Amino acid sequence: MEAANLKMQEGNTLGAIKDYTSALAIDPNLVDAYYGRGSVFAELLTYDKALADFNKAIELDSSIAIAFFNRGVVYNAKGYHKLAITDFNRYVAMRPKDPQGYLARAEYYQQQGLQALANQDYKKVSGLEPINADGYVSRSEVKLILGDTAGAIDDISKCIEKKPQYTKAYLFRAQLYSNTGQTTQAIDDLDLVILNDRRNVKALITRGLLYNENGVVQAAIEDFRRVLAIDSKLPDIWFELGYNLLELKEYDEAIMAFQNSLVTGVADTELAYYNKGVAEFNSKKRVEACKSMKRAGSMGADHLANYCD
Repeated sequence: MEAANLKMQEGNTLGAIKDYTSALAIDPNLVDAYYGRGSVFAELLTYDKALADFNKAIELDSSIAIAFFNRGVVYNAKGYHKLAITDFNRYVAMRPKDPQGYLARAEYYQQQGLQALANQDYKKVSGLEPINADGYVSRSEVKLILGDTAGAIDDISKCIEKKPQYTKAYLFRAQLYSNTGQTTQAIDDLDLVILNDRRNVKALITRGLLYNENGVVQAAIEDFRRVLAIDSKLPDIWFELGYNLLELKEYDEAIMAFQNSLVTGVADTELAYYNKGVAEFNSKKRVEACKSMKRAGSMGADHLANYCD
C-alpha cells in the first residue's frame, strides 16, 4: 500500500494501479486499496472502473467521507446528477466544517442553473473559519463571488500573513487591488512576485497592463519586452507592445511588434494591420502602409482614399 501511495504521489498512475491491485489480491477487503485505485481511475477519466472501486470501498466502510465526495465528482462527470448531489449531501453532512464539500455542491448547483442554492453554499463557506493558508484563498474567492471584495482582500491578506511565500495569493490580491482602483498596492504585490521570480509571465503581463492603463508607457514596454523574451508566441502582448511603441513614436519597432502579433495569431487582424499601417506611414514606408491599410478593412478606408493610389 505504501508503495502504491508513493507511486500515485509521483504521478506513476499505472504503477499505482498495479500495486493497489496486488494488495487486493492478498486482501480483497482492503478498503484503502479500493479507494486509492478508484482515485487513480478517476484521475485517468476511467469513470466506470473508478465507480466500481468507490462503491466497493463504501460497501466495506461507509464512514469514509472522501469516498462519497470523489464518487459524487465521478457521478457528476458521467451525468448522473441525482446520484452526484446525494453523495455531495452525504459528504457535507459528514464533514460540515470542510469548505470543499460546499464548494463542490455549489458548482453542481450552478451547472444545473440553481444559483440561489449555490449562493447558500457559498455563504456557508464564507462563514467557516479556514484551517490553513489555502483555506483563506478559497474563502477569498467565495467572498468575491458574493460581491464582498473588501472581505476577499482581507482574507487573501490573512493567507499571505500565514504563508508569505505563496505567489498565487499575491497575484490574486494584486488583481483585487487592480479591480478596485488601488493601482499602487497592486503593483507593490506584483513587484514582490517578480522580485522572487523574474520569469513569472502572469505577474509581468499584469504589471505591464497596469502601467499601460496608468500612462506609464516606458515601464509597460519594458514589462512586455520581458514577457516576450520568455514566450514570443503571445499575440496580444505583441499588440500591446506595438501600441505603446506607437505612442512613443518608435515606429520601426512598432511595425515589427504589430507584424509579430499578426504572425502569432492576434484575434483582431484588421486593427493590427491598421496600427501597423499608421506606424509605416509615420516611418515613411508608404507602399507598405497602403498594403496594410487595404488589409485593415473599413478602418483603413480614409488612409487609402487620402494617401494611396
